Amino acid sequence: PLQDGKEQTANGTSHKTSLTVPYLNPLVLRKELENILTQEGDIALIKPEFVDEHPIIYWNLLWLMERIESKTHLPELCLPVPSDKEHIDPLSKVKTVHIQCLWDNLSLHTEASGPPMYLLYRETQPTSPLIKALLTDHAQLNKNVIQQIISAIRCNDFATPLKRLANERHKLKSNGLERSHSFYRDILFLALTAIG
Repeated sequence: PLQDGKEQTANGTSHKTSLTVPYLNPLVLRKELENILTQEGDIALIKPEFVDEHPIIYWNLLWLMERIESKTHLPELCLPVPSDKEHIDPLSKVKTVHIQCLWDNLSLHTEASGPPMYLLYRETQPTSPLIKALLTDHAQLNKNVIQQIISAIRCNDFATPLKRLANERHKLKSNGLERSHSFYRDILFLALTAIG
């Protein structure tokens, strides 16, 4: 998903709003944009209503233009148009838009399925072996298993991590925890976090 965080500051006050839209593959985005242009014409891209009428297309277009470093009028569409140009407070124009591409939506992970491996990897490990032994949670993957998976990925070995993860999930299932994360996503996101 793409996430847009807006902050507007006027007269010393500020507030933030956040909007999340799904990320579209550039080919899908192109097809959707072609549909809009066919149905509404080129004029649709200069109307401020475009932001509210087609938010997924708008924010994905904005993200794409930022990534390819192309100049565009699109950011101006989400800025408010002042109704009275004579009494414009210069501070009321201050507004920033921050767009961030999220490769995982944390709200999709339930407590029942446990955290994905990359979140377990990010957790700081206790320095004391005694504390480490006491804090071991048998309802989630062991950190040693995660390190073994990372080591295998660094050696371009994908079969070992799959086997190891399947074995660990089978053990967790016998303890009553059913992990719903796909093997591929769990390993991919771990690799992105640990290796880059």
